[in-house]
Amino acid sequence: MERDAYVDHIRTNSAALVAAQREEPTAAVWSGLVGWDRTRLLAHVGNVHGWMRAQLAVGPDQPFDRGGVDRAPHDDSLADWFEAGVVDLTDRMTTMDVDAIWPTWAGPLPGLFFPRRAAQETAVHRWDAVGRPLDPEVGVDGIDELLERFAPLLPTDRFAGLDATLHLHATDVEGEWLIRLGPDGVAFERGHAKGDVALRGAAGDLLLWAWNRVPADDDRFEVLGDATRLPTWAATVAF
Repeated sequence: MERDAYVDHIRTNSAALVAAQREEPTAAVWSGLVGWDRTRLLAHVGNVHGWMRAQLAVGPDQPFDRGGVDRAPHDDSLADWFEAGVVDLTDRMTTMDVDAIWPTWAGPLPGLFFPRRAAQETAVHRWDAVGRPLDPEVGVDGIDELLERFAPLLPTDRFAGLDATLHLHATDVEGEWLIRLGPDGVAFERGHAKGDVALRGAAGDLLLWAWNRVPADDDRFEVLGDATRLPTWAATVAF
């Protein structure tokens, strides 16, 4: 996806998040966020946005000072604070140098890292708060991001003795991945290939499954091959 598409998704999903919090601040969110409600979730996303704003404010040549970042307020001003932060963040993202190399938690990377990460963070947490399907484009891009940026951070000792291949196949947009879980961790390639098990479904649902938010149930997915291999993902690819 391009910068403008990421920024549009940030704005749309941020608006849904803050509207949900205003409507029912204490409503429970996705059960994996134990004890969280919509207010705590909105504060979390706002803080993530704030770290990004802080980095964009100082530019690509040095990391931002974490101690100086404006944190989410713990009162009724949260929703307004969040909305103002989204305006500031997206304004900065529309003018930042996405080709420059910036400091990130994943190492030095081109600046497009920030719009992408913000779009993914906001979209998945919007689902946490209110459900509703994820955009197929976001789903495909999110699986790519998870495999490219997050999977390499996992300790390889989790994968000792493993040799399993999973094929993910999006049915609503172009997107296929062959993923191998083995002693060296997670490896993948895009495209059609046969794995021990194949999981077919909407791209957004595949992303939610990859983030261990939904099960491989019959309502969302078609499973082909050795279904006993699927739990290996949740047992190893967890953050």
